[in-house]
Amino acid sequence: MRLASLALHTPLIERDLRTLRPNGEATPSDFRGHIFLFVSIIFGYTARHVSSATKPVIVISADQRIRFSQFFNELILYRDLFIAFVERDLKVRYKQTMLGVIWVLLQPLVTAGAFSLIFGKLSRMPSENLPYLVFYILALVPWSTFAAGLSAAANSMESSANLISKVYFPRIVIPSAYVAGTLVDYLIGFALANAVLASHGLWTPWFVLAALVLLPVQIVFTIGLGVFLAALNAQYRDVKYTIPFMIQIGMLATPVIYPLDQLPGWLQHLMILNPMAGIIESYRGVLNGNIPPLTLLAGNALVTLITLIAGVLFFKRREEKLVDIL
Repeated sequence: MRLASLALHTPLIERDLRTLRPNGEATPSDFRGHIFLFVSIIFGYTARHVSSATKPVIVISADQRIRFSQFFNELILYRDLFIAFVERDLKVRYKQTMLGVIWVLLQPLVTAGAFSLIFGKLSRMPSENLPYLVFYILALVPWSTFAAGLSAAANSMESSANLISKVYFPRIVIPSAYVAGTLVDYLIGFALANAVLASHGLWTPWFVLAALVLLPVQIVFTIGLGVFLAALNAQYRDVKYTIPFMIQIGMLATPVIYPLDQLPGWLQHLMILNPMAGIIESYRGVLNGNIPPLTLLAGNALVTLITLIAGVLFFKRREEKLVDIL
């Protein structure tokens, strides 16, 4: 594929993105604009345009190290496109809904209420000395964000097929932007979790500090798994039908409904392979003092890093074929 410069691509991509926005609008509303600006600040992307001095230099080389370095350089140079995709995702997601972001609050709150009634009051499931509503809301907020980001990333290449076939840009920007868009959902859900903790007299600043450590791990794990599934779904469309099933099985295999110590010892050791298990148990541990073992957290961090590297490499190997496949 012939590669052009960023200066040539940006107008074309911006034009195509506008055609995908509701009513052809190119400027978000004030409310969504503030949300989008907050996401941009978090990711460190405050500039809206790349200067002419930072046009990408394409290096054609058989050296894998040079090609890998070029890959990450392109991601930095196309950061404006990343922001545009995040903005588009947020607008499309909430533009034509009556309740808008209120759905982000209702989903974990209603689910936590149902779990509290069924598994708490009726089944008497242990809750690690936490109120049932607190126990479940601390698990559902990160899990709902993870599930939404994974599902969106996995289907992102297929839904953006028309754009991919027109111009060149790093394709991995698409699934990564979809995952970044769910960060807004997390922030809203996190605010709800803080309100629930405050209402039960359990709020502590350590909960906020823990989120600053756990959230990046969750994002990295979601991106790694999401880009892998995105490349796989682009070639095998059966994958998108298995993703909801995989997410349901994943929730059952993660201590969302039950505490980790209710599992047999050998299953607790296997939770090293599931970073979401360590993340959820860490949120609960900040409040009840039962911090997960260091071996579990270290293993989760290692699995997260391996997932990211493997997912990016898998996606990169199939990137050149995506146009023909889609």
